[in-house]
Amino acid sequence: MVCSDNFVLLWTLSNTSVCIGDTDQEVDEMDSDEFISDFARFVIIFVNHVILDMCVCVFGIVGNCLNITVFLKQGLRTSVNLSLCAMSLSDLIGLIFQVWHNFCLNPYLEQLDLPVDFLEVQVLTGGCPNVVMTRITGWVTMFITAERCLSVLTPLNVRRIVTFERSMVILLLCYSINLAFFLPRYAYDYLSFIFYPALNKTKLAIGVRDGEETIVFFLNLSHFYLSIIAFVVVVMNTAILVVSLRRKSKWRKNVVSNKSQQDVLSSRENKTMALVIMVATVLIICYTPGVVCAFLEIFDPDFSFYAKQENVYHVTWSFCFLFNSINASINVLVYYRMSSKYRSTLLETFPMLKGKKAKI
Repeated sequence: MVCSDNFVLLWTLSNTSVCIGDTDQEVDEMDSDEFISDFARFVIIFVNHVILDMCVCVFGIVGNCLNITVFLKQGLRTSVNLSLCAMSLSDLIGLIFQVWHNFCLNPYLEQLDLPVDFLEVQVLTGGCPNVVMTRITGWVTMFITAERCLSVLTPLNVRRIVTFERSMVILLLCYSINLAFFLPRYAYDYLSFIFYPALNKTKLAIGVRDGEETIVFFLNLSHFYLSIIAFVVVVMNTAILVVSLRRKSKWRKNVVSNKSQQDVLSSRENKTMALVIMVATVLIICYTPGVVCAFLEIFDPDFSFYAKQENVYHVTWSFCFLFNSINASINVLVYYRMSSKYRSTLLETFPMLKGKKAKI
């Protein structure tokens, strides 16, 4: 009975005419040209954001707090630890914004008749910040894979080239560049109380200054290029690392050697490389839907927030946000499984987890 009532409410919500964006604009109850109906859109968004993504975010927030704690205890003087900690920080911030984003997209909020247009407010307060943090994670991963490739190409000089100070500067640039490209959005769009003639009410929504269309085009273009740069470089670097790791494995099988310190160091390097490959692979898989959407937003005018195929747009991005949350949350499991040093530090820091070791 409860499940039936929920779907009745979703059906009511999906067929309710709501005024959004421009105060003179009203959304029709159903656009026959749309590939996805309003009801299907609301059901998918409810399942993806309110149920699935919210659970993933809670798990990811806890996991990234553990990651940051472990890396701080191990020390950030090594380039890998510093980079992984910076990535965990961007993942943590992104997941916190995503929790609010998921809350705003809950279709049941429309029934509460609150003086807030959550669908619009979430763009500036949840959606955009999460996208920025996701992109920063991609750029940090790009740096991590590039540093590992450098260790393969010049193993004797990598520590001299990639110093702690240089790594810190590069990571700060990864944050700064991606944050800077979103500043124009907050210069032209702002939160304001707007009167909705169709509802005869005033709600907190997004106010738009002149030149907003140019800013949107600039943001879409920058998002496209910044996302593609990180994606392509990570794919290339990961491919190089995979080939290198396979060559090293074959070489070790063909060479008989004793258990020398050099072999131990080589083994540690290979474990670190394998960890980086796994992290990069997860990012590539989860990042792909967002990159595809970036292409569509540039080349298909119907694929946009208020365009002809807005239902397809919202549904597609709901899956993108879900995959982004998975990417930001799953690393704690990857580190625990693949890094004995991480695992020992975690269990040493949180002794209560030792009893649950077999379950993780």
